[in-house]
Amino acid sequence: MIRRAVFVLLLVALAVACGQTQTGESSQVVLGAIYPLSGPQAQGGREELAGVQAALRVSHANVRLQVIDATTPEQASAAVDTLVSKYHVPAILGTYGSTLSATASERAEQLKTVYWETGAVADPVTAHRQYVFRTVATGSSLGRMAVTFTHDVLVPEYSLKAPRAVVVRVNDIYGRSVGGGEEALAKSDGIDVVDVIEYNPSAFDAAVIAARIAADRADFLWDVSYLDDGVAIWRALLSAQVSFKGAIGTSSAFCMPAFSRLLGAGSIGVYAADKPDGEISPAALSASGRDLLAKAKAAYGGGSMDIPAVAGFVGGWTLFHDVLPNVSGVVDSESIRAAALRVDVPVGDSINGGGVKFAGPTALDAGQNTRAAAVVGQWKAVGVMQILYPPAYSD
Repeated sequence: MIRRAVFVLLLVALAVACGQTQTGESSQVVLGAIYPLSGPQAQGGREELAGVQAALRVSHANVRLQVIDATTPEQASAAVDTLVSKYHVPAILGTYGSTLSATASERAEQLKTVYWETGAVADPVTAHRQYVFRTVATGSSLGRMAVTFTHDVLVPEYSLKAPRAVVVRVNDIYGRSVGGGEEALAKSDGIDVVDVIEYNPSAFDAAVIAARIAADRADFLWDVSYLDDGVAIWRALLSAQVSFKGAIGTSSAFCMPAFSRLLGAGSIGVYAADKPDGEISPAALSASGRDLLAKAKAAYGGGSMDIPAVAGFVGGWTLFHDVLPNVSGVVDSESIRAAALRVDVPVGDSINGGGVKFAGPTALDAGQNTRAAAVVGQWKAVGVMQILYPPAYSD
């Protein structure tokens, strides 16, 4: 009886192990995808997924995406369980939102399933992980981009000897990643962060925040918000007639077309540090990068590719074009992970002007793309953003 029980357990273990293995020669590979397709982050989630799907069409990879809508961290984690146990996927793409990615990537790591982050920027997503890969920039790097632009461009423009800045950020993994990067670099760059205002995006008073910012009398505002709260805070600042030499938002609010559309003329002059969109300067791309961008736009539907769509395409293209065709033998989490670590895409070859090279397994941020692109743009008119920095990306 004991030997029979052991034999049965071995069979169960073998079935589980084989369940996440798919042959790489002729059969279709099923991969998971988790994005917020409803709720407050739906617009960005849908655009990012559409970018992934465009990359799949351009690549002609024999892949089927099993897509699950998730709007809360709990749903994102449960979606990982469903995709692994029911569909036996070796890899999952996602997630657009950092709070969703935090739980989904953690659960995938526990299950030793590759998690392929195409858009979320919070730093801990790739920290101390072996099965998580991210193709976009980290939150701290976007924060540092805002500070670097302030230091290199705005401070000299206004001939400031003792520049002052205030950080406004949401009180979650996204806000602290970006804001933390801003605080750290500002100190070394000689910019005095006179206040850090952290708030709950579900329960805040924009007028109170605006009043506190006004009292800080800072030269620069570095804002880390989501769309609705970012718009509310900026409206409150405009209403209170609080002015800055530069206001720079990051990632999930100030960069979005909806920010300019909702604020109208009030958005003009505001800066945003984020990932590039599809209107990138050709000078930032190699010949192959320009060719791929044209194909991406055609596959996307010929319309403009906003930031989430470009991020989704870069992530999807890297997986479908640079990883899966180079998997040896069966397609499983281990073979995908091994192939991903060998990817070496030069800067300029990705449609956002970056490249792809993942940090190795001994790095603290193993799986983070060390060649991810980030830019700073400014709203020049309602709905019209011009990229200003770095110079190679300037329109």
